[in-house]
Amino acid sequence: MPCAASAILIATALAATRGVASPAGDPATLVLANRVIVEFRASVHGSDPAERVRLASGRLDAIPPHQGEVPVSIQPVTLGDEQARAILVGERLVLFVVEDDVETLTGESLDGLARSTADRLAEALRAAREQRSLRVVVRSVVESGVATVVLVALLWLVVRLRRLLSRTLRKAAERRTEGLARRGIDLSPLLSAAVRGVSFFAFWSIVAALVDVWLTFVLGRFPVTAPWADALTGRALGVLGAFGLAVVGAVPRLAIVAVILLAARAVAGFLAGVFSRIQAGTLRVRGLYPETVPATRRIATALVWLVALAAAYPYVPGASSDAVKGLSLLVGVMISIGSTGLVSQAMSGLAVVYSRALAVGDTVRLGDTEGVVTEVGLLSTKIVSIRGEEVTIPNTVVIGGAVRNFTRLADGRGPLVTTRVTIGYDTPWRQVEALLLAAARETGGIAADPAPFVLQRALSDFFVEYELVARLAVDPVDRPQVLSELHAHVQDAFNAAGVQIMSPHFVLQPDRPVVVPRARWHGEPDAPPERRRG
Repeated sequence: MPCAASAILIATALAATRGVASPAGDPATLVLANRVIVEFRASVHGSDPAERVRLASGRLDAIPPHQGEVPVSIQPVTLGDEQARAILVGERLVLFVVEDDVETLTGESLDGLARSTADRLAEALRAAREQRSLRVVVRSVVESGVATVVLVALLWLVVRLRRLLSRTLRKAAERRTEGLARRGIDLSPLLSAAVRGVSFFAFWSIVAALVDVWLTFVLGRFPVTAPWADALTGRALGVLGAFGLAVVGAVPRLAIVAVILLAARAVAGFLAGVFSRIQAGTLRVRGLYPETVPATRRIATALVWLVALAAAYPYVPGASSDAVKGLSLLVGVMISIGSTGLVSQAMSGLAVVYSRALAVGDTVRLGDTEGVVTEVGLLSTKIVSIRGEEVTIPNTVVIGGAVRNFTRLADGRGPLVTTRVTIGYDTPWRQVEALLLAAARETGGIAADPAPFVLQRALSDFFVEYELVARLAVDPVDRPQVLSELHAHVQDAFNAAGVQIMSPHFVLQPDRPVVVPRARWHGEPDAPPERRRG
């Protein structure tokens, strides 16, 4: 090989005249066809590792691409006082490896480094040559296409199997928990969530495995990308191995977490059954009332789950990591800063509930709002007013004002409705009572049982104050309409009897009773009853 010998002699002479190899600070790696050929660690002939990589890459690029398989050989040379090995492709000098390029920690020798470098270079050249072969490329493309079709078919099958298995597992879980559900312990939501979680994890694990196998196969079909396939396979196996070890190590801790959560679910279900019986009236507990049971049940359930989470948290994998601790601290600070007003509203809500001032279905008056309570929440109370409007009142306002409850003392017989009139002393009180009771009987929304009654509220200077008390027989929301009809019948009854109502107050007795004669009851624009019906 005269050309190679000449090149080596020239390189040796240059090395002898200009210096030998010396250690360099930053190693540089020579890569060909996605394969690592060698890592340069020393400067040779004034060229640092990066410059040596550039020179070697240029010499490799100069090899004709159409050239057939060319042997890679090793030639010992001397650079000054130091031994080196020249790597040649055919008769072309490609690179030098020197003593300072050897990794001393691995115990490798200069000859071993040169031999492995030559082997990797030969393999890379062969891969680059095969990649330029049309036959190889076409075969690789066809095999990759077949693999892609198989991947799509397997993914479709996995999706169908996921749906089938999810339904089967859900039905099996429901059958297994029927006995507990009959005893008031409903584990179906927890089991459904567990089935969904297992199905989700298994599905995406299988999808990731299939995609990894497909990608590894496709990359391995092409000579240039074959190293990527090997690296991907090794990395995937490493990840799966580490994950498997982590899962195996976490199984005992996860089992403890599952036991704690199942116990909490059982306790919460038991308490729910107890509170339901208290609310229905089949069980009595001192200090608990039907109207306070919903709030008490929510508080007790929340306490059970908080205790369970606090007990299970130390056993959750990763709970002791600094990242989780920092995130927990951040969330706690954010909640404490942003929930000041919320906590105040919630405490007011608890005061409203446990004061038993009102309950759902009660007819109440809060300030200027009168209506039926539809919801007593932790933060606000909702009332449907007599105008058919839903009014939301913050519980801080409810607890800070007077609450008039028209239903609480009605004992389930309907809320009370009252009206007052003032009549002069010249009218017998028995006649006034009879007129008021007759007006009540004429009013459609007044209940006949219990019967209405009349109270004499005051004996004033010029009149007697009478109050008619009755119970509603209709929806409490219709209370204003019933009162309006009652007032109309009261006026008709007193006018028909010639009894004047002393409101507004009279100081002097008029010459004649201040009443409306029956003949004027239907003055224009109103019409007599027979004309309205006609």
